[in-house]
Amino acid sequence: MMRNLITAVIVLVSVSLAVGQTGQPQPPKQEPPKQPKSDEARSGGEKQVVKFETSDGVKIAADYYTPAVKPGEKAPVAILIHMYPADRTSWEPLVPKLSDAGFAVLAYDIRGNGGSTEPADKNLQKMYKDQDPSLFKEAWKDTEAAKKWLSSKPECDVNKIAMIGASIGCSISLDYGSRDPAVKAIVCLSPGTDYFGVDSIAHIKKCGKRAILLLSPKTEHEAVKKLIKASGDVAQGVEYPGARAQHGTGMLIAPYGSEVKKRIVEFVSQGVGLKEAKSGEGGKQPDKKHKT
Repeated sequence: MMRNLITAVIVLVSVSLAVGQTGQPQPPKQEPPKQPKSDEARSGGEKQVVKFETSDGVKIAADYYTPAVKPGEKAPVAILIHMYPADRTSWEPLVPKLSDAGFAVLAYDIRGNGGSTEPADKNLQKMYKDQDPSLFKEAWKDTEAAKKWLSSKPECDVNKIAMIGASIGCSISLDYGSRDPAVKAIVCLSPGTDYFGVDSIAHIKKCGKRAILLLSPKTEHEAVKKLIKASGDVAQGVEYPGARAQHGTGMLIAPYGSEVKKRIVEFVSQGVGLKEAKSGEGGKQPDKKHKT
């Protein structure tokens, strides 16, 4: 009898200790979440799907990858323009490398493609499918709108822009680069001289002393040579092995893709001042072949 009474008292005391003032069992204590320090860098490479409107009323869809910067600091921006008929996702193999190098990255769908087909009354989707020159000659306005949107982001330095294009994206990059001195470096994967009626010969001539790198597989390298000549031998060119399968962003996933990505990131990093040029680099460069 006495033993049962003692046991009951012990149980009652244990329950009382586990119950708070509300009469409910209390959860275990938890440490408050750690607050980031005011000077702590935010993590980079976080993807956001965004939309913005061009000066002629086209709604552009894009993926924005935030840079790793401390509050109050700004990162240079890399704007990526895909090839035909791909979309902005074709740049995914390159984005992490650019983010790691310190860039804010924006990859968008060209007007008429992917998520950039509105408003419907402009008939953009059909124009894109038909490779209508009038659409592509106005496509530089997509980049203009991208820059405007980026300028609203406090972490972005839109006075330091790197343009990276593939195929028709090269043509748009050179077109916009010839218009905006904030573009410090341009990289083209499989550029042409006259894709869909966009005159890249004329545009590269207007780019002046801008840092320009032209990459292509062997079967497409004649266009690179013509563009280098039109630039006054300012642009650099590199020939890689391959043919149609390595066209444009196909070079990023080729057997030599790692080297291509490294070359691109180093070039644009130097162009915007994130990285100093190595001894002997910069200025006029001869056209050269990739060494296998």
